[in-house]
Amino acid sequence: MSKLCTSYIQRHCGQTACVFEELPSTNAVLKEYAKQGAPDLTCVVAAAQSAGRGRGDHTFYSPMGTGVYFSILLRPKQGFAPADVTATAAVVACEAIESLANVHAEIKWLNDVYVGGKKVAGILAECFFEGNDPVVILGIGINLLPPVGGFPPEIAARAGAVLEKSKNRFLREDMVIGFFSRLEKRLRDKAGTYAAYRGRSFLLGKQVLFEGKLATVRDLLPDFRLELELTDGSRRYLDSGEVSLPDDKIIQHL
Repeated sequence: MSKLCTSYIQRHCGQTACVFEELPSTNAVLKEYAKQGAPDLTCVVAAAQSAGRGRGDHTFYSPMGTGVYFSILLRPKQGFAPADVTATAAVVACEAIESLANVHAEIKWLNDVYVGGKKVAGILAECFFEGNDPVVILGIGINLLPPVGGFPPEIAARAGAVLEKSKNRFLREDMVIGFFSRLEKRLRDKAGTYAAYRGRSFLLGKQVLFEGKLATVRDLLPDFRLELELTDGSRRYLDSGEVSLPDDKIIQHL
């Protein structure tokens, strides 16, 4: 792949968009920019990450020539709920992916995007406060094409790519621009986001593993909490954490 086109991205995402070929972590770089006063919707984009991060202590596979990795700075001016931001980003990622490829994208609660049963994107929203004002670093990594030689063995069973191949030389840039423009619109008007998320959530009604125990996903609440029914009939309401399908040996992360 050729180098990312900075001018193309800035034309659509603003002059504050910062574009790199490789970074340790777009979230980490943007967090430093935020502390230095970077404005709302500042964006950091990279073609590869050497130390990409997922949730918790998970790494995020971010090789050159496979996908695009970017973070967007949000400075919410009204009520803020972390789950809302993550869920909105998941919906936006699905919509942006589908605009580039003839695929149907689905969501595995709360922050993973799947195509054809494989995870193609992950989202990591990190929040800190400046005084009483929340600052959100919204990071996303998307596998647009499969890596040469395939995915590493430890994630090969779960990881996938949006496309097998593409002649679009601006595929990565179009992904960033498509996500950015849709995110702006959804943040301005959140009507329909819950319905869009629920309609793409493929865990509803399925058995999952949570904390090593079998449970059935009974509902997704409007605040994006997941309602689980355990085998003893008790209910759990999750606003964070991880669930996996019973046939997953471990929860795989890109």
